[in-house]
Amino acid sequence: MPRLDAERIGLWRRLCQSSAALQRKVDAQLTEEHFISLAWFECLAAIRDAGGTMRVHELSETLGELPSSLSRRLDRLEDEGYVRRKHTPLPDDRRAVSVSLTAAGRAVWRDANITYRRMVQAHFAQHLTDTDIAALQRVFGKLG
Repeated sequence: MPRLDAERIGLWRRLCQSSAALQRKVDAQLTEEHFISLAWFECLAAIRDAGGTMRVHELSETLGELPSSLSRRLDRLEDEGYVRRKHTPLPDDRRAVSVSLTAAGRAVWRDANITYRRMVQAHFAQHLTDTDIAALQRVFGKLG
C-alpha cells in the first residue's frame, strides 16, 4: 500500500476543491435559470431515474443524505408542487413513505436537465480525453 505522502494529500485536496467549485457553478446556473438548487435537481433526478416513485429511505441512500435533511428538502419540493409524498406501509415497515414526481416536477427536471448537461459539458466533459475518462473510471472503480 502506498504511503500517504504530500502528493496524495495534495491530490485529495484538489479533487475536493475542484468538485466543490464545479458543483457551485452548476448550482448557481440551475438557480438562476430554473429557481432550483443542484440539491433539488439531484433529488428530482434520482426519483425520475427510479421510474418516478421511490421510497424515501431508498432516496436517502441513493443521495447519501441524512433522512432529516432530506425530509426538509422534500418538504420544500412538495410545497413547490414538484413531488408528492404518500404513506405506503409495508409488512416490515409501517412508517414507510414513498415520494413521486408530479407533472410539475417532471417538467422542471426536464428543463433543468438541459442546463445541467450543458454545464457538465462546458466545465467537465469537454476537458477530458478518452484516456482521461478511462483513467478516472479506473480510479473511481478503486474508490467505490
